Amino acid sequence: MSRSAIYTVNQSAQNVAVNGTLNLGSVIRRFGPNLTMSGNAIQISGAGYYDIDASITLAPSAAGNVTITAFVDNVAIPGATVTGSVATANDPVNLSLSSLFREGCPCCEGLSNLTFVLTGTAASVTNVAIVVEKI
Repeated sequence: MSRSAIYTVNQSAQNVAVNGTLNLGSVIRRFGPNLTMSGNAIQISGAGYYDIDASITLAPSAAGNVTITAFVDNVAIPGATVTGSVATANDPVNLSLSSLFREGCPCCEGLSNLTFVLTGTAASVTNVAIVVEKI
């Protein structure tokens, strides 16, 4: 079993619509064969357990709740959701998400896509930092 890790960062402001996918930015560090970037997704190859740690700073366009959920191939990872609330539109909020999930079976050789989707209200996202490790 191989170990792999990827660390991506996007500190450029991005406006994300409701149900929009976050732009994960650029790869800062990467090792091993199982994790790569492809557009707004982290591609996963190889069965095993993966640990996610994400830090996201955003300013919702309306008062209320804003949620970030991690998805693998358009299916929400159970428990990989974080919600923040603001009393006033455009107030910044920092969200942290940690999760562990199992990907594929030992015979699976296909690629899966890990994405992060915003719900609740549109937001201006100013920082996205994602670490994924195959453990």
